[in-house]
Amino acid sequence: MKTKFMQILAALILPISFIIILIILNAVPITSISKYGLGGLLMTVIALLLTYITVIRDKTTFKKIGFQLDRKTPSRFIIGFLIGFVITALMLALSISFSSLEISYNSKSSIQTVLLWLLAFFPLAYMEEIIFRGYAFTKINNKFGIWPAQILLALLFTWYHDFTGASFLNQLLGPGIWAFIYGIAAIWSKGIALPTGLHMAINVILALVGQKDERHAIWNLEFPTDITPSLRTQTENIGLFMQLFVLIIAIILTEYYRRNKLKIDKELN
Repeated sequence: MKTKFMQILAALILPISFIIILIILNAVPITSISKYGLGGLLMTVIALLLTYITVIRDKTTFKKIGFQLDRKTPSRFIIGFLIGFVITALMLALSISFSSLEISYNSKSSIQTVLLWLLAFFPLAYMEEIIFRGYAFTKINNKFGIWPAQILLALLFTWYHDFTGASFLNQLLGPGIWAFIYGIAAIWSKGIALPTGLHMAINVILALVGQKDERHAIWNLEFPTDITPSLRTQTENIGLFMQLFVLIIAIILTEYYRRNKLKIDKELN
C-alpha cells in the first residue's frame, strides 16, 4: 500500500509542482503578463520544461506519454476541435432555448482582433493537456488503471482552476467534469492532440459569447435585467443538468474502456 501511494505521489509531483508555480506567479503583480498572452506562452514553456525534466529523470520517452508527433497529429487535433465545437455549440443552444439567457451581438467587437485573440487558446489548451493528460495521467493509468488516473487528475485540474476565485465545488462541476472527457479522449486517441483540439474548441466557443473575456466577445450571453430569482435558479439548474449529463457520459466511456481493456488483457494472457 505504501509503495503504491509513493508511486502515485511521485507521478503527481509534476502537476502539483506546476500548480504551485502558477499560484506563485499569479500572486506577482505584473499586469503586462496575461494568461491570454505572454502568460499563456510562459506557462506552456514551463509545462514543457517540467515534463522534459520528469521524463529524463524517469528514463522514459515523450512518445510513451502521448507526445508523439506524426502525420496523423493534425487530423486528430482537427477532429477533436470539431467534436468540441459541436458539443459546446449544442449545449449553448440548449441553454438559450430552455432558459432565461439571452444572446446579443457585441457592436464593439472587431473580427480581426477576436480571431487573433482566439489563437491564444491553443497554447493554453496545449499547456493544460501537457500537465494533466501527459506524464502523470499516463503513468498512473498504466500502473493503477484508468479510474485512479481520471479521478486524481480531475481533482488536480479542479484545484488548478480554483485560484481564479470561483468555489471549488463550482470548478469541480465545470472543469472537473470535463477533465474526465479530456482523459478518455487522450487514452482512446493515444495522445494529447485530440483532447487539445477538443479543449481549445470549448474555450473558443465560450470566449465568443463573453464567458472568457467580454472585451473580445462577438456576442454577449447574459440574463435580462428584469429576471426573477426563480428564473435565474431555473437557468442555473439547466446548466447543472447538462454538466451532470456530460459526467454520466464520461463515466460510461471510462468504465467501458476499463472493461474492454480487461477483456483484451485476458485474451492476450
